[in-house]
Amino acid sequence: MFFRAIALSVALLVGLGTIIPLTTDYAEAGVRKQKKKKKRAKKYKKYSRAWWRAYRQRTKSRNSLAQRRRALRLRQIRLARANKANENTNPNQNSKSKANGNTMIADSSPALLPTGETAPQGWRRGTISNSASELQFRVDDAAGAQIGSASIALVGPATGADNNNARNKTLGGVSTTALRGTVIDRMIKEEGWVVNDFQKEIGGKKVYVVAAQSPGIGGAVQSRMFYFTEVDGRIYSVATSAPKEASEKIVQESEKVIFSLQRKPNPVQQADLK
Repeated sequence: MFFRAIALSVALLVGLGTIIPLTTDYAEAGVRKQKKKKKRAKKYKKYSRAWWRAYRQRTKSRNSLAQRRRALRLRQIRLARANKANENTNPNQNSKSKANGNTMIADSSPALLPTGETAPQGWRRGTISNSASELQFRVDDAAGAQIGSASIALVGPATGADNNNARNKTLGGVSTTALRGTVIDRMIKEEGWVVNDFQKEIGGKKVYVVAAQSPGIGGAVQSRMFYFTEVDGRIYSVATSAPKEASEKIVQESEKVIFSLQRKPNPVQQADLK
């Protein structure tokens, strides 16, 4: 009887030790362990038909994802440019707006060139920014609607005489390759591209011209022209942007501005461009 009681006691303890953990696991307060199913990668013989099929599928998925990312980025850029264009065409020219953390104020005063002459008809002073080396203009048509923009900037000092060598052309001693490089850098930032570059004479002086294009609002292509000329030991640039249908008009007006800078009846205003 004594041994039977000991055996029953041991069996009872073993049974309780087994039942209690099981009831705890299935209770609401118990910790539930989720079994992770390991996904077995399919093994193919390299360069077999199945391997090439899986490889093309992975490549197609990566290309599709990259294309969606590019399309999203393009929509964001177009939306930002559309918002900027709406701000530029705001009729309230005395309103203040925030741009890049700097306060920019629309200027409704008569547009004057750095020489003191009146700007071409339709050119109006654009926003006044913190940059003292660039004058910005908006170009309007006869109805007062904006059709493009322009800017006059001081590039830097001239360094010497011009060199007409075909391999090493210069403007005021500065290599035209370097001037073209500044345009290329700007077009890369604006997702544009350079089309052509050439030299021509305006008012009897050599002018270096770089033609470029960039995407505009709604996918329209903008015509971009960059003129470089040397005046009084300094190199200035006149840059314009306009739709293709309005580019010829702005090109003619830009050459008038270049001619005004070259003959400068008054000294170029260094207070504005220095």
